[in-house]
Amino acid sequence: MMAMVVLDVFLQSYFRGRGMGMINQGVSFGLLSGFGTTIAVIVYIVFVFAYFRFKSGRDNLGLLLLIFGGLGNLLPRLIWGGVWDYLCLPILPFWFNLSDVMISLGVVSYILMGDGNTDIV
Repeated sequence: MMAMVVLDVFLQSYFRGRGMGMINQGVSFGLLSGFGTTIAVIVYIVFVFAYFRFKSGRDNLGLLLLIFGGLGNLLPRLIWGGVWDYLCLPILPFWFNLSDVMISLGVVSYILMGDGNTDIV
């Protein structure tokens, strides 16, 4: 997974240098522009803490994907003040990057393969 983080940061730098894509200085979908880096650092720390606190003897794929996807977006925020989104599909109305894909897969994985607790309380 670390190789995917390195690849994504490289791709963000590559496409940023060529002006292909767009900067996202907000959180998700550009929301809260200007607070993206602060919120990203706080959320990243929470997910790292959650992983070590709740992994319960087995690796939780969902949390790992969230952590590494978050790292792939956190590093560019610290370097450039925002994330460079370089992927856009004709069927989706927004730009994204490889780290966003890892985060999305992490959320889906965590929901589907969480701790098996399906109680809604």
